[in-house]
Amino acid sequence: MIVWETKQNRRTLQLHCIATVILGMQNDDGNVEKMFVGDGKGQLHILAVPNLTLEKSVSISDSALRAMCLDSEEELALLIADADGKIWQYSDASQPHLLFETNRSISSIRSERNSIRIQSGWEQCTFERNGLLQQSYDASTSFGENTMLRRLKERQKLDEQRKQAESQIRLMAGV
Repeated sequence: MIVWETKQNRRTLQLHCIATVILGMQNDDGNVEKMFVGDGKGQLHILAVPNLTLEKSVSISDSALRAMCLDSEEELALLIADADGKIWQYSDASQPHLLFETNRSISSIRSERNSIRIQSGWEQCTFERNGLLQQSYDASTSFGENTMLRRLKERQKLDEQRKQAESQIRLMAGV
């Protein structure tokens, strides 16, 4: 169930499948005027806000939709990632079409000029629009390094506290 609540009223809309991703689109005044809702069956539902009316539903993929963003290259187009790691492009002017497959589980997507950046777990990947991998960075390695540095700092702090406690004990004993 999708709920749109304002100070003036509350609207609800029941979908026939679990919503897996939601993207709101603002107008020039900064008000949300359209919502895109992806579901577990691979459908995209386009909602008009604030009335929360269903404008249309479009079948994008055979698997759940996981992430979406506005396409920086195409005006009023969306980039959509599904649970199988496929990247789709959709606009009202054309049918959804497959751009490329990543063979990764995608948790977020971002359009940056002529490239598409995805997050897949700890891995950040940048793809060209034809699907060629430009760059891949495994952020888990920096997490491991940060953990080790944090543990070293904690140990140094504990050593300093121990030394300070020992010096206080010696001072008290000498009194």
